[in-house]
Amino acid sequence: MSNDIELLSNDELREQQIINDLQLKINKQKEKVSKKITRQKILLGAFFVDALENNRVDGLRDYTAKNLPLYLTKDIDKNLLQGLVENLGGNMGLEKEKKNDNDERNNII
Repeated sequence: MSNDIELLSNDELREQQIINDLQLKINKQKEKVSKKITRQKILLGAFFVDALENNRVDGLRDYTAKNLPLYLTKDIDKNLLQGLVENLGGNMGLEKEKKNDNDERNNII
């Protein structure tokens, strides 16, 4: 197929290859930064869990028990952390939501 007409000149092809290589480097760098941020969050979370479990900071347990349920917006996250909140003396409020959902379903039927 050497008779095919090339739409880009050799210089344009080289420029496109440079752009592609740079884009690949950018994507790899973004991935590294993202992994670093995730690791920072995990370590910070582990630090605070240790502080909670060992009651190292006055008021942190109460603050967490009261405010974590307000911070969480997804039911899947609330279910995941319900045991922690209850162990700290708080209430995630899921039972109340389930009761309301059941009441609404019963009213429909």
